[in-house]
Amino acid sequence: MPIHRTRSTRVRLDLAHFGFKAMAAESNCDTGLLDMLDALLVQARRQARVIAWHAADDDLHVLRGLARSCGGHRHPGITGLSEAWAERDRPASGLARCVDTALDFCPGVVIADAAVEHALAVADELLGLQHPTHMQLCHDVLAEGGDTTVVTETIAAAALLQAVMTALLGGKATDRLHWEGDDVGNDRPLDLHRLIDTVAWGQFPTLFSRTLHW
Repeated sequence: MPIHRTRSTRVRLDLAHFGFKAMAAESNCDTGLLDMLDALLVQARRQARVIAWHAADDDLHVLRGLARSCGGHRHPGITGLSEAWAERDRPASGLARCVDTALDFCPGVVIADAAVEHALAVADELLGLQHPTHMQLCHDVLAEGGDTTVVTETIAAAALLQAVMTALLGGKATDRLHWEGDDVGNDRPLDLHRLIDTVAWGQFPTLFSRTLHW
């Protein structure tokens, strides 16, 4: 998400824009995806001002394990970010600041509840995408070789929702992002359904055809 170097940027639905990349492993040891992710992490540390992650420790532990077991060569992005995460209270000069929204900003709170606490409206339809029962159904359909169009969009949209919530909270934690619900006397939350629909509907035509259909 774009931010200003020195001041907080207001997030508006009519001007919202952000970039994202969705990737899926094709095997338990997909070295191509691992190398691509590693390169993105190297780039992010050098070019971004803030890297936000919600409860990063477990994810980074898994990534380090995959890096050791898949291919054996160095993965400087994964290794470097893991080291930086452990020392994020002492950020290195010239590299992105690291923020764990589950530990540094919203301790002990799941990401969806943290979003609501900070004036982000998460529609029930979007939350349903992340429900364990629904996600298991999606994986069952993939395993059985069924129609993958809606299923793959659902899994990607659920991941994007998590990423958007984390990015917004990370931006707020570092005083780089704010939105309408933060204004004094204004309790109107930022509608995440409309935000994702506005920016990413073209990548999810089945789910986000300007309205959410089931």
